[in-house]
Amino acid sequence: MTYGCERNVRGCSLEAYLEEPGLTEGQRRRLRLFQTVEGAVSDRVEELCTCSAVDVTDAAILVVSPAARRLLFASVASGSADPPGASIILGHRARLHEFLHAVLPPADEAPPDPYADLLAPSPPQCVRVLILDEDSLTILNYGAFVVVSLDRSEMPKA
Repeated sequence: MTYGCERNVRGCSLEAYLEEPGLTEGQRRRLRLFQTVEGAVSDRVEELCTCSAVDVTDAAILVVSPAARRLLFASVASGSADPPGASIILGHRARLHEFLHAVLPPADEAPPDPYADLLAPSPPQCVRVLILDEDSLTILNYGAFVVVSLDRSEMPKA
């Protein structure tokens, strides 16, 4: 699914995509989860790309529902109550690919690499978003990010 990429983003909203007839209820549930953290994700992508050498197309985000935390983090499975809200993991797509293989290895009946989308950069000005809940994983390209680097040495002097 592409949201805000390869389309004219004027007038588009995530809410409009939730109404597409081809989506399953699980996909809609995961997209609604993403809606709850959309602003925070955008802020963190901006911070990551301006404060590090990560290009927008190499950034990847994993949004984890409270119920799915126990799939990734052993300390949550030890009986503690799930904290409210989604968890956000952000970083370079290759590192997120490694992380997912380490903590959530593919099942025998799964495709050889269910996280293969992370191996290729996102479309221009977009980031790859993976939304995990207790049932499944939804992957999408999100945004129309423009990161501007300002080099003071190249700026005109006033």
